[in-house]
Amino acid sequence: MIIEELIQETMSSAQMEVNRYTYPIFIADINGKPDLIASSTAIKVEGRSYLVTASHVLLEVLRVDSPFLVGINTKYVPIKTDFIYTSNKRSDNFDIAFTELSDDFVKEHSVAVFKEEDLNIDKNFSSSHIAFIHGFPNSRNKQKKALYQTKAFRVKGYAYGGVLKKESVDWNKFDKNEALHTCITYGKTSNQQIPVHPRGISGGGLWIVPNIQMLNQIYLDSVFIEYFQRDKLAFATKIHEVVNLIKNA
Repeated sequence: MIIEELIQETMSSAQMEVNRYTYPIFIADINGKPDLIASSTAIKVEGRSYLVTASHVLLEVLRVDSPFLVGINTKYVPIKTDFIYTSNKRSDNFDIAFTELSDDFVKEHSVAVFKEEDLNIDKNFSSSHIAFIHGFPNSRNKQKKALYQTKAFRVKGYAYGGVLKKESVDWNKFDKNEALHTCITYGKTSNQQIPVHPRGISGGGLWIVPNIQMLNQIYLDSVFIEYFQRDKLAFATKIHEVVNLIKNA
């Protein structure tokens, strides 16, 4: 198998796996119908389950006074527990919101929760063969196709692979911190693949596969928060910072 085919096979397999832990977020529009706005990721921390997204997503829900609806197994499920979230100001820039999911909720709705040991907290990988952002972009999930009878949904998760950037990034320009954020390219690839527009992917995970020869090793590196179109770069808050926020809440 040539390297391009191996990468594609690994990417497809990894995307199918992480899709299990990634959930679309909806708000009720002016007609009361759910409207896809973002993504979220379910993770385990110290034996407890949490739903994580970007704080600007939560603030959008609060702004329109809508229920926080998560798509789980084709159903719109309202999240009634309180979220804890960062301020989303430039001086903060973590842009993270989370809420705890009770064991009863997880069991009732069959929520798949990503295991804590595969969070990239202290793995210290020197490099990764594959890195990608995964979520539910609006550009690929049109509402007329996603909704039927307003009680169920059909949306599809998409992934975009990029190159992790570190040394060549002007972190101050983007008001980001190398220790707190992950940077990934988000533009045309060498084969002219054009990525989907990231609106709707906020709150989804940035995932890494350190070795394409080991398909079962997929790690959640960070949570996607911001995209800079002119610079063709995207940023995510590192998962160890998300875990610290949860532990200190």
